[in-house]
Amino acid sequence: MKTEYEKKAVTKLPKDSNAFAVETPDHLPKLHQLLVGNGKRGSGKSIAITNLIRMYKEELGSDLRVIVVSPTFGSNYKLLSELGINKEDVFEEPDDDVPAKLIKIANDERDSFLEWRHLDQYYNEFIKRIKGQHIGSIEQFDEYMLQYYNPLTNQFERPKAKYPCYLKGKPPVLFTFIDDAQGSKLLSTNKKMLQLCLRHRHLGQMPPPPGRSRRYVVICKYTNIQKSGRIK
Repeated sequence: MKTEYEKKAVTKLPKDSNAFAVETPDHLPKLHQLLVGNGKRGSGKSIAITNLIRMYKEELGSDLRVIVVSPTFGSNYKLLSELGINKEDVFEEPDDDVPAKLIKIANDERDSFLEWRHLDQYYNEFIKRIKGQHIGSIEQFDEYMLQYYNPLTNQFERPKAKYPCYLKGKPPVLFTFIDDAQGSKLLSTNKKMLQLCLRHRHLGQMPPPPGRSRRYVVICKYTNIQKSGRIK
């Protein structure tokens, strides 16, 4: 086979375009990602994956939100508790509505970041208007007063960042660990889960500018894949 190159046919990428735009330590796999842990029973799949998440947690700190979908979460609680998982981020029933819940989490995190960014950027202008008594629209001003006012201190205060990464202009990283869900509707007949995995990096996408995709990771663990290709 002969290979020829056409000098005028040049592929150009958009400036500042990077499919792996999430800052990731050099010793860890690049984010974002789809990862499948495969091995026989007792081979250490859960231990390996939870340790990988732990290493991300050590680097990203509270900027990493871990979500677990697992009917065996209770028996693996000691292993997973070190990851700082919130109670509301554990789904012990891998049913059909899990994809919708994951999408909602991503969208809610995006909306929370955008709201904080808007309030943070407008805070100085708000204080300036109060001191100068240039209120403008009463309805809009009342809305901001409710957002900035702290009844505990009786003061107007700059909104606090939900995550430290907000201060760097970035949303949090979301991890979803799906464990021991083989044979469930979620991984067998649910096309929405397949679609979610295919477009995971587009979930909770930021409006341009600045265009920024939600930083999302989906990890699945399978017990064993036989020569026939069937999952057991």
